[in-house]
Order: sequence, then C-alpha cells, then structure tokens
Amino acid sequence: MRVLLVYPSFPKTYWGAEYAMPLAGRKSILPPLGLITVAALLPQHWELELADLNVRPLDPAALDRADAVFVSGMLVQRESLLEVARLARARGKIVVAGGAYASTSPDALAPYVDCVVVGEAEDLIGELAAALESGTPPRRMQALERPDVSRVPPPRYDLLDMNAYVSIGVQWSRGCPFNCEFCDIIEIFGRKPRTKSPEQLCRELDAIYSAGFRGSVFVVDDNFIGNKVLVRRMLPTLTAWMRAHGDPFDLYTEASVNLAADDTLIDAMVEAGFTSVFLGIETPSPEALRETQKLQNTAVDLDVGVRKLIERGLDVMAGFIIGFDADDAEAVERQREWIARSPIPLAMVGVLIALPGTQLERRLAAEGRLLHESGGDNFGRTNFVTKLDEPTLLEGFARLLADVYRPAAYFDRCARALELCPREKARFRRSLRFSLACFARSLLEQGLLSNYRLVYFRFLLRVLWRAPQRFPRAIGLAIHGAHMIRYTREDVLPRLQASLKSARQQPRRRARSPLLAKIPLPDGRAAPAA
Repeated sequence: MRVLLVYPSFPKTYWGAEYAMPLAGRKSILPPLGLITVAALLPQHWELELADLNVRPLDPAALDRADAVFVSGMLVQRESLLEVARLARARGKIVVAGGAYASTSPDALAPYVDCVVVGEAEDLIGELAAALESGTPPRRMQALERPDVSRVPPPRYDLLDMNAYVSIGVQWSRGCPFNCEFCDIIEIFGRKPRTKSPEQLCRELDAIYSAGFRGSVFVVDDNFIGNKVLVRRMLPTLTAWMRAHGDPFDLYTEASVNLAADDTLIDAMVEAGFTSVFLGIETPSPEALRETQKLQNTAVDLDVGVRKLIERGLDVMAGFIIGFDADDAEAVERQREWIARSPIPLAMVGVLIALPGTQLERRLAAEGRLLHESGGDNFGRTNFVTKLDEPTLLEGFARLLADVYRPAAYFDRCARALELCPREKARFRRSLRFSLACFARSLLEQGLLSNYRLVYFRFLLRVLWRAPQRFPRAIGLAIHGAHMIRYTREDVLPRLQASLKSARQQPRRRARSPLLAKIPLPDGRAAPAA
C-alpha cells in the first residue's frame, strides 16, 4: 500500500502564530504528532508520505501516487479536512479519517470519507491495514477499550521537515482525572491517565535528537501531572537524559493549576528542562468554576500560584473563558482586570463553546439552549443561548481582547513575567545562529516598521536593565506579540464586530424542543431523553 497522510490546514488562530512565522523563520508551530504516531503503527513494508498543509499546499501528484489517504484533524480544521477528502475521492482514493474531529463527530464526517476511526487507533491498526489491503475498509471502526500506550512505538519523526517547525511534539500521557464540563479531552481519552514508560519517552526524544532538531519540545499531554505519582518517577530519568545530551531541548507542557501547590514537583520539572507551562485558569470567578465542575482551580489562589510558578522557573501561558452561566457583565470586566494585572503574556481568551460530545453540550441540549453543533469559531456567535445576553457578552469580549493585546499592555505583562524569574532558573538552549536571526527579523519588523516601535524598544531596554539573563526569552515573546497584536487588530476584532451586529439584529431564543436525543454519548449510544 502507498499511503498519503494529510494534516489539514488551520485557519488563522491565536495558537497558530501565523503572523509571527516569518520572524521565527519557520512555517508552523507544531507538526502532526497524531499522524506520525499512526505512521509508526502501519505495516513497515507500506510506502508512506506525509503532507502537512500548514507547511506547504497539497501536491496533486502526491494524491495520485497514493492508494489510500489518511486525514486527521480537529474541529477547527474541518473545512480543509473535507476539501482534502473531496479531492482524494474524486481521484478514486480510499479516504480514512481519524483524530479529534472524527472521534467527537463521526456521524457528521462519515458521508465525506470511506472509513471513520473513532477514538485511539492503536488497537485497530492491524484490522484496518488488512481491510485496506483487501480493498474493503469498514465504514466505521472504534476500539472497545482504550489502548495501553506503553506499547506504542516512537512516532515517525523521519517523515517531518524538522526545519519547518518552531517546536516538535512528544507525548507522555493521555487522559485527565478531572471532570470539567466543557472539556472534550476526558470524553476522548478518559479520566484515568495512561502513561508511557520513562525509557519509552526517552527513546522518542532520541528520535527527535537523531533527526537533528534542537530547541523547543512540547510535551503535548492535556494534563502532564494527571498522574503525579508516575510523573515523579519519570522526571529523574528525563533529567538524566537531558544532561547526557547537553540539554538540547526547552520543554514545555500543559498542566492543571494544582501544580502550583506542589513545590517539589515544580522544582523537578525545572531541573528536567521544563521552562514554561500552559494552565487552564479559565476564570477567577469561584462561582463559574464550581458551575463548570473545575473544582481543582478553587483550591488554589490563582494570583499566588501563577507568581510562584514563574519565580520557581516556569513561565506561564494560560487559557481563559467567558460566557459561563454564572458570568454577568461585571464578571467579564473582572476577567479583563485580572489578566491585565497578571504576569501572563500569552493569555488565550475565548467565549464558552459547547463542543461536540461534551457534558456541556448534553446539558444545554436537555435545557433547550443548544442551537447547533459548534464549528470551532471562537469569534462568531455562540452555539447556545447564553444567560448573559449575547450582544453584551460579545461586546465585553471584544473590549477584553482589544485591551489584552494592546501593545503596551502585552509588553508590560511580558516584562513583569521576565523580571519574576530568578537568574539561576533562566535557561535558553536555542542555537546562537537561530536566536540572532530571529532578533534581526524582529528588530526590522517590530522595531522599525511597526506602529508600536517605541513600546517595543522600551520593553527590550527594560529587560536588559532588570532581567538581562532573560533577553533571549524576551525576543521570543516579542515575536509572539507580533502575531497576537496584529491578529487581534486585523482579524479578531472585525469578526467580533460583525458577530455583534448580527446578534443585535437577530436575538437568539431557546430551542422549541430539547435536542438531547440527537447528541450521541462518547461510546456511540444515544443520550437518554430529558
């Protein structure tokens, strides 16, 4: 079999940093770890080719060479995914779809592909490969149990163009023990974290190292500390690997906020080479946190926790949400004020979305408030009837984002974060050549050509005066800012203004009848009647 593995393109997002890629000298933030993991599971005698449409357009000749096309992506990649499927089927190719979107919305995707793989694929690959070789793939495949990830081979990093990416991904665990109502991770991967062995993780780092990559490695776990006992056992092995290889990587990951209450674990992560962490803060409102069942955040003083993480050596990125039932107009304003005073440069704020397959979607459907399945657009109108009237919510959201990514506000948060980290904790392992090249491009685009050049230079001078050991990190944050500031101005705010206009002209109402019967549970069963 000749298989083309295709990663659909993303629309512009805060996460994608598309406007910053020219300054970083790269094409994309991260490669498709899911697809190269699947590639490692396929029969070794098959011929495989990878096409990441975020790096370069799809080559029609690659489609022609393939017997089958594997495509995987998230909800926000849906439009590109469906276009790939259309092009491939028009050429008579078998199209197999998997990944997050296929797992949460298999029925919506099924008409456009030949086979939908729901959930994790490790235990299905043998059956799928045999079916493809016989030319009769099933319409749908779904494992009865979640796989043992300790048996997964290293991803096929050799299929990647390593120079195209800012970071390379690696996975240690799947699943999260918490029960956040809006989260689809626990629906896809479960609430019992499953981990690889420490030696297995190091073999994957060996593969990245052997491919010649040096720089940022993203441990992509949705909650790296979901199983604290096993993380503690793993970190010494990781630390030893990093020292033996000359500390080639800056590691970063995602974790729950309760990390801030565990000084020993924070220090062990920093010692292993972690330099930053993404936290799901969501909201400083205890009422909203309790409503959405994110109780782990109510046990931590968020201001103290964020400051402690940075002071002990972990820069903090964070996600925030507005639009909970407990939120009123004042809550949105309090969110804006909290972010403004925080030392969190990369604050990702979104309006609550009822994602497919989540507890939130099922609850809203039962209440007659679900309007349609989400398309993943965080700057369009909401996909459910909100308690706070929609125009007020969208107007507050636009005001919040405009303030968070004002150049002066952004660079002030950057400077405060950099000043908190002590000198002995600051690490930077990128090559000097890469750093200087990025700095030169940033100086040209942001220091000379941007309309916030004075703010930019004041920021750099402040860092040189107060935290010179963090200057390379300052350049990285400045480059991130090039995207955040421009994307907010040119893309986000105009889209929100259009959504706000529509919301004022056509107010939403509750659905006439509950849609719950149409919402499948993660195992494919129909949800019970309301």
